Amino acid sequence: MSPFEKPEEVEQCRITPAATGSSTRRKCLPLTYFDLIFLHFPPVQRIFFYDLPATKSHVFYAELANLKLSLSLALSRFYPLAGALTFPESGQPPVILCSDSDSVFLTVSKSSDDFHELSGNHARAAARFRHLVPPLPGAAVLSVQVTLFLKGGVAIGTTVHHAAADGSAYTHFMKTWALIAKQGETAALSVLPAPVFDREKLRDIKGLENVFLKDLEDLKNDGSLAAWDLSGRPNLVRATFCISPEEIRRLGRRTTAGCSPYSLACGLVWASLARARAATGLKKERFGFVTGCRPRLRPALPATYFGNCLGICCVEMEREELVRGRGAAAGAEAIWKVIMRLEKGAFDGAEGWVRAVADYSAARSLTVAGSPKLGIYGVDFGWGRPRKVELVSVEKTGAMSLAESREADGGIEVGIALPACEMKKFVDAFVMELGEAE
Repeated sequence: MSPFEKPEEVEQCRITPAATGSSTRRKCLPLTYFDLIFLHFPPVQRIFFYDLPATKSHVFYAELANLKLSLSLALSRFYPLAGALTFPESGQPPVILCSDSDSVFLTVSKSSDDFHELSGNHARAAARFRHLVPPLPGAAVLSVQVTLFLKGGVAIGTTVHHAAADGSAYTHFMKTWALIAKQGETAALSVLPAPVFDREKLRDIKGLENVFLKDLEDLKNDGSLAAWDLSGRPNLVRATFCISPEEIRRLGRRTTAGCSPYSLACGLVWASLARARAATGLKKERFGFVTGCRPRLRPALPATYFGNCLGICCVEMEREELVRGRGAAAGAEAIWKVIMRLEKGAFDGAEGWVRAVADYSAARSLTVAGSPKLGIYGVDFGWGRPRKVELVSVEKTGAMSLAESREADGGIEVGIALPACEMKKFVDAFVMELGEAE
């Protein structure tokens, strides 16, 4: 456990969406078949770390009112985030109920922990980060925590139900909130488009809603998702690995398939983790990722569509080739092959997506959370770009996190949580794979 004290709670309040003058705007939002895939996933938890000198901590308190107001204004646009996830009668999809009494819990706290150490890249105790993200009470969809570090720095932690929004929709909301806080409502909303909630554009021609509802009912007590959860393991640490554009190019030269930077980074982490877990006895290794389906649908959904719109992609290859053969290069090529197949359509085998998630979690397969395309480091509340963004929930979902590099255009940032002994082996394998790419 962390030797640092839990942050002291200063305030807890409810933030309601600002009045819009239209009671018809806030309608209940049904979950779609895309949302159902993530219905039983742990909530997605992120922390944004921002530099703020201790000598200017009074500025933080002065700006709290602005953070609350801007959150209220942002929620008026993204009103389902203040609603309640509700399960109607059996066999029917859940809905996000919205009403005039909706609100989001906001917790304000202060911490004596070391901001600069927490926002670094080296291995740190995972338990220290859990104090900086709020719980998701009851049927809530979103909760927020703002933490001031007494020695300098501020963190904004969010917890959101995955069935309500994917990374694209979440980032759209966070950028809207931040820009309102930085520039004011009029200026911000003239730049950022409004979210689109229209479910009529999302056609279910394969009847996936009924298939997924049945699978979720069949699997509700199987406990497969728990196999991913490392949060109860002793000595769990999290670390960040920054892959430079030059390192990505070197990795690419080891392949023959013209792999994308995404597949190269994923192949590197997949091979390194497989080598770190040397004594598994598995003949096959599995890797899972998601693909954005907004532009892949016909007709395409707008980029501002709010909700989930992700397809499930599964990769499998011989373990021997991944750990003793060409390693990262072979892994990248296997991932790239699946990505290229998406050009023919993202719905091949879609009926099995929910069960595939259960199978991959039961096998503790590596998966991906986040994407460099989200531009998560563009969330600026007026304190500049984040010093660091941590995807805390990967410790519960068996995932590696991906984001764009903060420091170098074209670079990729990878986050992962592992038991300390496994992390050491992972680092050794990671460095070896990069060395072989020279």
